[in-house]
Amino acid sequence: MTDKTSTQLLDEIAALQQRLADAETRRQQATDAMLKADQRYIDLFENAGDAIILADITSLQILEANKHAARRLGYDREELLQLKLDAIEILPDATLEDSEASWESSFSHTRFYECHYRRKNGSLLPMEVSSRMVSYEGSMVIQNFVRDITRRKEAEREREELISELNAFAHTVAHDLKAPLSIIRGYSNLVLDTFSEHSEEQLLDMLKAIDNGAVKMVRIIDELLLLASTRQSSDVERVPLEMVSVAKEAITRLDTVIEERHAEIVFLDVEAWPVAVGYAPWIEEVWANYVSNAIKYGGAVPRVELGATLQDDGLVCFWVRDNGLGIMPEKQAQLFKPFTRLGDIRIQGHGLGLSIVRRIINRLGGEVSVESTEDQGSTFSFTLPASTAH
Repeated sequence: MTDKTSTQLLDEIAALQQRLADAETRRQQATDAMLKADQRYIDLFENAGDAIILADITSLQILEANKHAARRLGYDREELLQLKLDAIEILPDATLEDSEASWESSFSHTRFYECHYRRKNGSLLPMEVSSRMVSYEGSMVIQNFVRDITRRKEAEREREELISELNAFAHTVAHDLKAPLSIIRGYSNLVLDTFSEHSEEQLLDMLKAIDNGAVKMVRIIDELLLLASTRQSSDVERVPLEMVSVAKEAITRLDTVIEERHAEIVFLDVEAWPVAVGYAPWIEEVWANYVSNAIKYGGAVPRVELGATLQDDGLVCFWVRDNGLGIMPEKQAQLFKPFTRLGDIRIQGHGLGLSIVRRIINRLGGEVSVESTEDQGSTFSFTLPASTAH
């Protein structure tokens, strides 16, 4: 009886030891699985394409942040962990009220909103945030997935600008085409109806008026096509330009108006003109616009000076100076705005052409500007990157 009981006890002990061993194996497997899961979470947390920030639901103290969050906001991770969420997350009022209520009442709802995040240098970045409650070290915390939407916002602004410009452009083109078209129709009908009643000189004047109207319409259509090309061309080949040749080619298109106005075109110090990088067909249009305006609004005998200067910032400034009456300061700032009507200035032809000039130069990495003093003429300029090869 005693031997049997001992045997049974030994069997039970062995079975218990086996169960303990099995339990330890399962525990170790569970621990390994948990460690692997933790490692996977850490890998996902650290290598996520979005910034991830964990914050206390009450104090909003930042508890954890991945390396992408720290890098995107310009902080070291330890610096970021010293901050509170509301120190970097700039919420619109409506979103703020919704956030406060949601943080207190919802543990499963994921909220999506847009706001700005403040970088260490003080600049603001537009962000799209996916926010929810998660368990972290035994407590429920805020987990924000934060995505930089700067490019999307820029695209949205460009789209809104395009829509606005297209609306204004439709109005401008309709208005500008209507005037020369009315002249063409009026004189055409007059020539047809009263051909025998007019002298050859009068008929010649009428035909010239018809031709001038057609030329204006062609110019407007050319400007439309040029604007479309600056919009549609994803990229153009930018090469070092022999700028004097480009400018002279543009001026040959103005021979008629130069002759009519007896205009003097002067190139200053052409041997010293720096070489700039650009796209010749577009830059030729810029020169043609600047020079034609300088002739139109120059003095009784227009004198138009062209020059170039290398700036300290690595850009070349090209300029056209006239001897006209100048432009009032309050109107100078409006000259390059798309399709702006400025009374006499718009009627004289500055608005549409200069807005296209601005778009061309901006696309090529430069800026446009104007300097003008009343009764002392105006200087219109544009910049382009200097060629490093020259």
